[in-house]
Amino acid sequence: MTANECSPKQNQETKVAIVGGGVAGLTLAIFLQRSGVACVLLERRNRAHVEARQRAGFIEADAVAMYERWGVADKLPEGPVARGFEIRINGSGRVFERPGEEGSQGRFCTQQQLVTNLLRELIDEMRGDVRFEVTDIAIQNDEDGRPRVSYCDASGPRELVCDYIAGCDGGHSVSRSSIPHGVLTKYNYEFGYAWLAALVEAPVTGLSVMGVSDHGFAAQIPRGPSRSRIYLQCAVSDGLEDWPEERIWDEMRLRLCDDTIQNAVILDKDVIPLRSVVYTPVQYRNLFLAGDAAHLVPPTGAKGMNLALRDVDVLAKALVSAARDGDRNALENYSDTVLPHIWKEQEFSASMTDTFHDAGDPSQRGTFRQGIARARLDAFFAS
Repeated sequence: MTANECSPKQNQETKVAIVGGGVAGLTLAIFLQRSGVACVLLERRNRAHVEARQRAGFIEADAVAMYERWGVADKLPEGPVARGFEIRINGSGRVFERPGEEGSQGRFCTQQQLVTNLLRELIDEMRGDVRFEVTDIAIQNDEDGRPRVSYCDASGPRELVCDYIAGCDGGHSVSRSSIPHGVLTKYNYEFGYAWLAALVEAPVTGLSVMGVSDHGFAAQIPRGPSRSRIYLQCAVSDGLEDWPEERIWDEMRLRLCDDTIQNAVILDKDVIPLRSVVYTPVQYRNLFLAGDAAHLVPPTGAKGMNLALRDVDVLAKALVSAARDGDRNALENYSDTVLPHIWKEQEFSASMTDTFHDAGDPSQRGTFRQGIARARLDAFFAS
């Protein structure tokens, strides 16, 4: 069914239309609902698909504290506390323990369980308005008049008339695409290599392991009580056919210099080119972008989901002030508020990515860059 076949439209009003039902969109909807601000969330996939999507699985302490402030901390799934991480160079390294402290602590968890818990809270407990399997989303965000979001679902054409639109719909954002050409500036950087990423059944210790050797970068990151993500540096041109299961485990043993690593069940795998993207500004009229719709970071620093949640925290406060209290100041300054932190985390993620990969296989950037990167890691060890 196309937009032209959907007629006439059924109209409805709400304060905030949220496009995208991932962690960012669901979290924003819950924060608004708890603050008495009406919202409708639109998601193009069905609920089962949303709950099964594999994504990042580390929640930083700041994000945990955010959920606590909004009264939703009990919806965070159980997972091992992020005690620290291990860095290896040619098999020799050091464990960096996170110091014990009062208050919130970061934790590893599966994003699927977090999404499931948020959906239960929003739909089953709060009776929030979430609409799955919508198609042909189109945004009208004129200077005069209230914004409108039109779409189709199983019952036909619909249109939401709202005051504000939150674009939380990921890297291929329909929301961002609705902004006229020439308004946004895109800053993009390609790192020149990719990761073979695999979700595996592997025991969890609460520690992330990141290793570099002359054979390249490798990592194993906990993803909940019984699974881990493993990552192997590879060429951007590689396909999944280049990475049979036995090669994956052989390379993990080789790059981490650990013959004790046992093969485990591989649940899925993908090749992910590493890149950084920032769009500025992250707002246009009454449309506000959050998460991957506004920026992408390489996964090396585990900042993607956490950066999205910080956007949502700032945006939720601003929307509540505008919609409930009539104060638009924070909303009008949303872009200026979040962009400095976005660039800060981009710098951290890019620096981490370059350091770990330059320190490994010298065929990528040369032996001089390898020496510089290893000196940087030595200084990190000594700090």
